[in-house]
Order: sequence, then structure tokens, then C-alpha cells
Amino acid sequence: MILLLLLLLVCSNRAFSSEPFVPHSSEFVVAKWPVQTSGLNVSNQIQNLLNNASYPGNSANYSIAASLLKQSSTEDLLVLDRLYYEAVINQHYHRFEESKELLLTFLKTQAKNPNALLLLSNMYSVLGEHQLAEKMCIRLISIAPQAFVATCVLNVRAQEGYLKSSLEQLSTFLKNNDLSAESNEGLAIWSAETLASLARANGELKRAQQILAPYIDKKVPVSFWVLWSDIQLELEDPERVMNRLKSLVKSSQNQDDALILRLALAEQRLVPLRSVWLEKVRARIDLRESRNDTEHAFDIALYYYFIERKYEKAHSWALINWDQAKLLDDKNLLKMTQDALQIPPADKQFMGDDK
Repeated sequence: MILLLLLLLVCSNRAFSSEPFVPHSSEFVVAKWPVQTSGLNVSNQIQNLLNNASYPGNSANYSIAASLLKQSSTEDLLVLDRLYYEAVINQHYHRFEESKELLLTFLKTQAKNPNALLLLSNMYSVLGEHQLAEKMCIRLISIAPQAFVATCVLNVRAQEGYLKSSLEQLSTFLKNNDLSAESNEGLAIWSAETLASLARANGELKRAQQILAPYIDKKVPVSFWVLWSDIQLELEDPERVMNRLKSLVKSSQNQDDALILRLALAEQRLVPLRSVWLEKVRARIDLRESRNDTEHAFDIALYYYFIERKYEKAHSWALINWDQAKLLDDKNLLKMTQDALQIPPADKQFMGDDK
């Protein structure tokens, strides 16, 4: 069986915090990084774009893939492939209901497709439909690796409110299942990121840091760097964030909003008189607001909370985000902004301190 690594994160803010990986390919679950090849048919071009979209500098891949999809004919693309690609693109742009319906249609014919089941599980979780999300994870049994199923199920349970027990169960499971083999690297990174996000949500920052440590020199998605950066900032180590992210962002053709925001937060603490990254993130937020880009609501709320200290605006954007997504990060963001309207700004620290 051919394995294709395709892991995209889709939690509350979809690109700006720790989130469960979602494989894009309709072929199967976890394996090697795709290689860009000339002369591909339309379907493979779209697949390659989506395969790489979650990594730093590649966010434009979604719009390129959407354009190719729109221009393609029935001769270029199988109906099932079109359904799956549209679902992936829709979830990126926070059209979660549309993505869900596309996946349900897809699964009527491809009932045992693990990537579609995982993506649908995430759509249900984002929409707050946790029981249905867990059912999709259970359907992965016998068609996906045990670690894949366990990570899916326990992440859903954590989102539903069973954070501590899910964290410990997933930690025990991963310790007893070696994912260090090269063919399992993608699954190992996803599982570690999920586990670290749960540890962070449970207030165990050092533990979360240690979980991510083995992977910081690997090829990892934007969401990994967002989670890693948030942990460092909460641990009061902005210099590490600056040192690690600066070259990564500068070398990217398309600089990711989420990483620019973390650099701005680090810069604000390290050199408050400088504003290289602060100016960049202000320009991005102005653009997002002018376009009313509600898919960036999570990031905009963080900006107004931490950079501008405009808590009413932060709360307004957090509410917009909550209307779209209802996961742990979304809930914590909303609570944080609500508290800020009652607690003096001097008492507020970086995200996670008041959980």
C-alpha cells in the first residue's frame, strides 16, 4: 500500500495554534514528504500543492489549488478527488459546514478512507459535535495505525472536556508504541504535537516543551512552530523564539501571519524600541480587518490582546472566532478576553497563564 504523508492542522484557528494534523491525500495516511514534479496531471498538481500547504511559506498553495480546481474539467479530475480537495480547501477557509457535507458525500462511496474520516472528525470537533467526532475516529480502527486512532480519539475527548485523563492516556500509549521509525515520522510529529498541545492546555509547559524537543530540527508545519513559540513565550524565553523563527520566516517566499505575530511578541519583550516585526504584523492585521477575513479571527484577537492591549476589540474578534470554532484554544481565547475586560491589564500575562 502506497503511503502519502499529508498532515494539515485544523483546530480552532486552523493555522495559528496547535492543532491535529489532517492528511490531504485521499490515498492513505502517513509517510514521506511529497516531491514536486513537472508534467503532473491536474489531480496530482492539486495534491502536491495541498501536501505542502501547511509548511512555512506555502499558505498560497490553497488559493492556487482552488484556482486549479475551479478551472479543471470532469476529464481532468475524478468526482471523488474533487470532493476531497474541495473539502480540504473549505476547511482551510473556515467553511466547516461545507467541508463536512462534502466529506459525508465522499464517504458514501469511500467509507473506509482514513484521511477523510480524520478530517471529518476534526470538522465535527471544530463545530462542537464531539460524539460524532469520536465516532469518526472509531471508524479508523483496522484501517489506520493504532497510534493514529488513539491520537484521534483522545484528542477529541480532550476537546470534549476530559483533558487530564486524555493527556495521560495518550502519553502512556505513545510511550508504549515506538514511532521513531523513519516511515512513521509524520505520524510521530502529529502525535507529539497533539500531546504537547494537551500538556500546554493542562498548564504543563515544561512537559510540552520536552515533547516537542526531538522534532524541532525536522520538517514540521506552521502549527508546530506556533505551538512551540507560544510555549517559549509562556516560559519567558522570547530570545529563543526570535533566534529560531527569524531565519525561517525571512527565508520564506510567503511569510506566515502566525509566525510574524510570534516574532512581534518576542520583539516586544526583547527590544521594545524596535518595531521590525511589529510593523509587519500591524500591516497584516490592517489588511485582514479591511477584508473582514474572519478565518483569521483567532490571530486578530491575539494581536489586539497582546500587542495593542485593546481588550474590547480582542473580545469582539474572539467572539467571531467562537462562532466558527469551538475547541480548547477557542474556548481559552474567549475566556482570556472576557477576563481582560474585568481584570487590570497589568495582571494579564501570556496566553495560558490564567487557565
